[in-house]
Amino acid sequence: MNYTEENARSYLEKMLAILDIDAVVHEEEMDESTICYRIDCKPADAKLLIGRQGQTLEAFQFLLRQMCKGGRIEQSHFLLDVANYRQRRRETIVERAKEGAVAVLNGESEDAALSPMNAFERRIVHKFLQEHFPELSSTSHGDGQDRHIVISYVGESDHESNEEGVAEEA
Repeated sequence: MNYTEENARSYLEKMLAILDIDAVVHEEEMDESTICYRIDCKPADAKLLIGRQGQTLEAFQFLLRQMCKGGRIEQSHFLLDVANYRQRRRETIVERAKEGAVAVLNGESEDAALSPMNAFERRIVHKFLQEHFPELSSTSHGDGQDRHIVISYVGESDHESNEEGVAEEA
């Protein structure tokens, strides 16, 4: 655990205490560079911390990151999760990506536009589609809160060409 991680957990616990939320914080390594701080609390408090469509959780995470910056250039990446919200959200996002991919592959639509997502959620979709649907492409469109992914068919030969370094149209 480095200095930033100690600060993140300490700040998080202080913020929860200020909000008068009785919670237990667990640390879980997501990968080599990312820690997830899981907050276990009462369902009513979890609902408060998550907010509508996870907006409060995102804001809470943003504030915590700002507090941890403190002039340090290099810092660990971390996520906050409450009541396993992020895992449930991931499953929903992957399911929507599958539906969009199947619609494009079945010829139901030329492109499939998914609903707006934050950057973390868009990365989940891009990675999922690359791993499971190599004949499809996913590109982000829009700005700010309207940024979303559009899934398109590129075909097997186009995909192989792109892997060999041929520039893909943006």
